[in-house]
Amino acid sequence: MSSLGRQGHRSRAGERINMENFQRYFLMFSILIFSYFLLIRWDPPANDTNQSLVINESERSLISESSKFVEAETFNENLSVSETSVDSCSLSNIKTLKSPYWSLDLDLKNGEIVKTTLENYPTEMNSSDRKVLFNKCGPEKYSQVSGFEFLNKDLAFKENLFSIKDMYKSDGKNFVVLEKRENDLIFSKTFSYKNDDYFVSVKDNILNLSGKEITFAPYSKIDRSDIDLYAEDSSIFNPASFAYLGPAFQTSSDNYNKISFSDLSEESYRELSSKGWVSMLEHYFISAIIPEEGSNLIFQARKSSKSGIYSVGVVGETSSIGPNKEASFDQKVYFGPKIKKELQKTHPELDLAVDYGWLWWIGQPMYSAMVVFFDLTGNWGWSIVLVTILIKLLLWPLSMVSYRNMGKMRAVQPKMQEIQERHADDRQALSKAMMDLYKKEKVNPALGCLPMLMQMPFFLAFYWVLIETVELRYAPFLFWITDLSARDPLFILPILNMAAMWGMQQLQPQPVGADPIQANVFKYMPLIFGVMFALFPAGLVLYWFLNSLVSAVQMVMHGPKKAKISS
Repeated sequence: MSSLGRQGHRSRAGERINMENFQRYFLMFSILIFSYFLLIRWDPPANDTNQSLVINESERSLISESSKFVEAETFNENLSVSETSVDSCSLSNIKTLKSPYWSLDLDLKNGEIVKTTLENYPTEMNSSDRKVLFNKCGPEKYSQVSGFEFLNKDLAFKENLFSIKDMYKSDGKNFVVLEKRENDLIFSKTFSYKNDDYFVSVKDNILNLSGKEITFAPYSKIDRSDIDLYAEDSSIFNPASFAYLGPAFQTSSDNYNKISFSDLSEESYRELSSKGWVSMLEHYFISAIIPEEGSNLIFQARKSSKSGIYSVGVVGETSSIGPNKEASFDQKVYFGPKIKKELQKTHPELDLAVDYGWLWWIGQPMYSAMVVFFDLTGNWGWSIVLVTILIKLLLWPLSMVSYRNMGKMRAVQPKMQEIQERHADDRQALSKAMMDLYKKEKVNPALGCLPMLMQMPFFLAFYWVLIETVELRYAPFLFWITDLSARDPLFILPILNMAAMWGMQQLQPQPVGADPIQANVFKYMPLIFGVMFALFPAGLVLYWFLNSLVSAVQMVMHGPKKAKISS
């Protein structure tokens, strides 16, 4: 064989070794991404064996036994929080509160919030229908109620209706006072709110006009079924189907704790705490109860074996008031989008409900950067563009090292081939010679996979940011993209992404003599990703396209074509 032929053979063989490594890393990266989506979508059926067991505690009880309560035993035997009847939905005797952000329907029978409509959030693009959160008369059986429950067995209430005692404005707030009288007890509920908030402050008050002492405990709870309105569109390509639906808590002992419906089907949740909040989460939206801090409360959640409705809430300690005395219970009730600044207005740590998963330490700064760029550009699409560029700039030094190392690896391929031919029958000598060469040329084969490994956590973190960021819901970008949270209707971004990935492949020349199966899979990988990304939200595809485009530019600048061949 001529020296020119041997040199060409060595060069192609060296390219094959480097290319096989690149293919292997790329395939591993692709499999990891797809496997991750399958893993988070997997939802095994709940074990319902406990549903047939006899429930020993009262079906009406929402209260846990605790030795820290003064009358713990009596507390459990006699005190109960009435269970909401599934068939008790009624649209009569309703008082509606309104703000520019929402409307809220109150049942005057017990002051229960039976419906809330979010005026700034349509159910679909360009729809006149608005998002309904609390919805007791809907399939979700979703409502919130608070008040007092009594130990006195001789109290028999007639269930009189609340009447509107007063409505006024003070210090920028709207006040609505409801009042009713039952058995020489005067109950009042005061709702106060600002026009630009997604929460109302609720003050429950009781005045004892009877001639005897009464014993009671305050409570507040949210009821909901486990019906998922997004279940019909469930797939690994729909962010809504990955979103969590169920309760979440913050207590003194646990900063953030999600208790799924399936877990509550097996065992109720109870926790004694003097601070925190309870919530019910769904895709993009949340309802929450934030009681006033300072007194002991039992935070709890359970499933009714009669109605199948889930209840989450808080119950206070039992206390007594004598004749002509009164007591009150204060709380805030949030019902709206999972926007961090709105949640923090209600409670400084309610924004923990915006859950970015185990990559929250990347997701939170990423979201903060998106908000900054949105304030500058006024468009969430351009915000994604600038965040992607920012991430690539931050990772540029590591990427530059990796691509330069790939260039050096390409340059020393002829020497590597010569060593392989010289020590073909002695693997130990081959390994030693290769290590000596790496050391002499200052190259590291492991750095070849660094760019892909760096991309994966940011890609997955951005996916969770996309799931949780309600601001991207129906957010437009450019001409044909009207919703960054939905797939590209014309598939232009997936095609551009496919072209960018194909361009990156061209920067790595196809080797001669590579493994046929691996080479074919790698060859069609842009097409595979193009089809897969055609079903993903446009915001995610935009991020990945820009990421691939900038990576291709980096490869041209610092990759093999820029490497200097060692003399």
